[in-house]
Amino acid sequence: MAAGIGSDQGSLRPSHALGEDDDRPGEGRPVGLSVLLSGTGRTLENLLRVIARGELDARVDVVVSSVAEARGLEVAARAGIPHHTIRRRDFADDVAYGAAIYDALAPYEPDLILLAGFLRRLVVPPAWEGRILNIHPALLPESGAAGRGFYGERVHAAILASGATTSGATVHVVDNGYDTGPVVLRAEVPVLPGDTPATLGTRVFAAECALYPEAIRRYVAAHPELFGVRMRDGR
Repeated sequence: MAAGIGSDQGSLRPSHALGEDDDRPGEGRPVGLSVLLSGTGRTLENLLRVIARGELDARVDVVVSSVAEARGLEVAARAGIPHHTIRRRDFADDVAYGAAIYDALAPYEPDLILLAGFLRRLVVPPAWEGRILNIHPALLPESGAAGRGFYGERVHAAILASGATTSGATVHVVDNGYDTGPVVLRAEVPVLPGDTPATLGTRVFAAECALYPEAIRRYVAAHPELFGVRMRDGR
């Protein structure tokens, strides 16, 4: 496995949860997370399990879906988490759509916004630069399976078609491009003979389950200037 925070390189390995270091930023307050999704909510489920086990000192305060029928909304409801549907087609452009999302999140004053299978473009205004993370099911930037239209099994099919022997997942900071923001952390998995998009996707998602929580820990620890600053107006 390969990993990086900014320009630092290292291996992905378990680290202490936020809150175990006396020098931690935020004075022990859990990291407030807002989760955006469009589908099954598997990543949300994983984050909630990790938090419940005490392995990530965080809480999910609100979930927003771009799809009214998304299973992820059911996951949020079962966990007692406030949840909203905000559809792109109800807004004139991406800027207006993003503003509606930030307005919905504002009462929860999130530390970080996490994209968890969110399939709409989110414009990042200056107030939110560095405060939004995404997980992509391939290695960025070199995989070639990134950008608009590359999600889910489409990514894994592209990896297999390329003949690559390694794939994986990447957590990166969200900017105003598609999958172009700085890499926070990566996890590699092998591409095996006979793999299909489904089998490769299963292996990649298993890696994602460890990767995203670890990336959140490291990112918050590396950026104390962001942790603890809770935005009331994302615009």
